[in-house]
Amino acid sequence: MGWRRSIGLEITLRKLVRCEGRRLLQASAAFVWVLGVLTGCQSRAPVRVDIDRAVQALSLSPVVEPPDGRLAGVDVSLPADSLTLAPVQSPPPVETVSRRRRVALDSIVQQREAVRQRLLELRLQTIPELEQRWRAELRDEYDLAQMRQALDAAIQEAFQQYGRQRFPLLVALLVAAPDSDAYRQTRAQLEQLDRAWQAQAQALHARYEAGLARIEQEIEVRVNARRREFVRNAEQETQEQLAQQPDLADLYLPQPQSLPPAPARKTPLSAVRAQLPERAFQADAYARRAAAEQMMRETLTQLAQEWAELHNYQLTDAPNAPDKTDALIRYLLAK
Repeated sequence: MGWRRSIGLEITLRKLVRCEGRRLLQASAAFVWVLGVLTGCQSRAPVRVDIDRAVQALSLSPVVEPPDGRLAGVDVSLPADSLTLAPVQSPPPVETVSRRRRVALDSIVQQREAVRQRLLELRLQTIPELEQRWRAELRDEYDLAQMRQALDAAIQEAFQQYGRQRFPLLVALLVAAPDSDAYRQTRAQLEQLDRAWQAQAQALHARYEAGLARIEQEIEVRVNARRREFVRNAEQETQEQLAQQPDLADLYLPQPQSLPPAPARKTPLSAVRAQLPERAFQADAYARRAAAEQMMRETLTQLAQEWAELHNYQLTDAPNAPDKTDALIRYLLAK
């Protein structure tokens, strides 16, 4: 497992170098240029940075030594023999073929439903005209003229009775003095008679209108019944017409034919020999880890140089210069 962790370390370092290095280089290059323009030729303080310690601090996993060993070779040989093969079954249809068949069947069903809806719409588009004709036919079954004549006769009779009762009151009103009690009583009787006549006339008209509304309600119920029957017959005729048409699924999508299973047979097998050479893996692991560390060190060196220019520092190897390794590590981890 140690050499696998070493390979994981190499991959992690490479990703860090490629992603973080590229992003930091692009972001810092522009800022360094601006800072250089602003600061001009100012002097830079000499500082010291330990690149090896920075590499160890930025490593995402500890360094694990690969095991010292070699992968032994393998030599396997099989003698010649005979083998009885089981019957071979025909493979199931490919999933894509089955899926396309289902899509085609769904399309056929949708197309058939669309044709049914269109045929039904053509049959039902005459319903408004038929409803008008049905209402006219049903309305002829009722004697609306006789109802109107009965209303007029009732109003005429009530009006004549109202006139016979009103005439004596009008005569008494003309004879009585305007400020007498008889005048006021006659006037009150005349107003009461007028109100009674208006109420009677309104009652007669209301009864006539109620009769008309009842007739229209009966006509509407009978028209709705005829409409439902017409729609039911139209749907049945549409289904019968579609039943006479051939099924597109049977025409264009025949059922897949399955092949019969192959009979069992006996097949001789020749001798087989396989040999895997011996292989050492410790040297390869050390080489990959060294290459990753070298790439990491070069990238950190370039980033340290840019960080120094950004903070007005001058990198140096002098032992008495201030050590800014921790500041560089915190800066890179913050990025």
